[in-house]
Amino acid sequence: MDKLLTYVLGFKPLDKLINKLIGHYVTIFMIHRSVAKDGSYQGLSPALLEQCLIYATNNNYHFASLDEVVHNALNNIKPDRPTLCFTLDDGFDDQVQELVPVLLKYGAKPTIFVLTNFVDGVDWPWDSRLSHIVWNTQRPSGIMSYKGKIFELNFESLENKLKTRRALVKYAKNLSSQELDGFIETVSKELNVSTPAAATDIYKPTNWDALRHYESLGLTIGSHACSHRVFSSLTMEEVENELIHAKARLSAEIKSPSQVFCYPSGTAQDYSAKHAELVKKLGYVAAVSANPSNTTNSLIRQDLYNIRRHGFPISFSRFVRYASWFEAMRGRLS
Repeated sequence: MDKLLTYVLGFKPLDKLINKLIGHYVTIFMIHRSVAKDGSYQGLSPALLEQCLIYATNNNYHFASLDEVVHNALNNIKPDRPTLCFTLDDGFDDQVQELVPVLLKYGAKPTIFVLTNFVDGVDWPWDSRLSHIVWNTQRPSGIMSYKGKIFELNFESLENKLKTRRALVKYAKNLSSQELDGFIETVSKELNVSTPAAATDIYKPTNWDALRHYESLGLTIGSHACSHRVFSSLTMEEVENELIHAKARLSAEIKSPSQVFCYPSGTAQDYSAKHAELVKKLGYVAAVSANPSNTTNSLIRQDLYNIRRHGFPISFSRFVRYASWFEAMRGRLS
């Protein structure tokens, strides 16, 4: 299906006509890691990213930074062609060293949302710590119990390891700060893998010098809070502290931080209207989620603190679809 759509969407006269008929739309992409060297997560290869950017350039897409997208929406500025926007979440070293240069090479105006505690070396994301434990255990498959919750652990294949990790992360994301630390400690003991204070090489963070260097070349840096803790699992005081501290660190280290915030995790269950109000109160003009869809200036204005993004796809054909009038029309009909 995607390959057939790629062929149809590549017919430029039809593409130009339908884009004119449906009007301007924006596709905001959310990128996480580059390809994992040990297979422990599914990342984006620089080669695929470059292939997608070449396609977008050849097909006359407009590139805009996220702050530009929001500015255009607030001022009802509509470029004469569809807009693509690229964001990266978390602040891993491989994102900055392997993916950001490709985006800058094609003038794609990327924005990276960093976890300030991670970049500062204070800690590393709780979900990365769980991934480290799962990927390095030598324990055979079995059962683990935690406060009445039973987990089926299977490490016999790449697919089963990924499923086990997803199940543990899904459970952990809703725990309070104290409960989360206890859960990670329990998993660490059960699987006989310690988690060092500093991130291992696979989960190495970027640093402020690298971020400042790439900012000078066109990268925008924004806040993803401090710790990657899901807001719905925190008290409002904890959320406010994360927001204030992260904003202060960015202001101290970065010349022109993004005025847009990025929710940790960012699905509909991970934050609420109260959190959006707090983000607004602290001076952010908008916020992005991880809820998938194309968007428009009108939709952005209507819901500034819940702007939607597509996860970057795993294939070229799916990128073509997500960026196209087909996906924009499908989103409007759903």
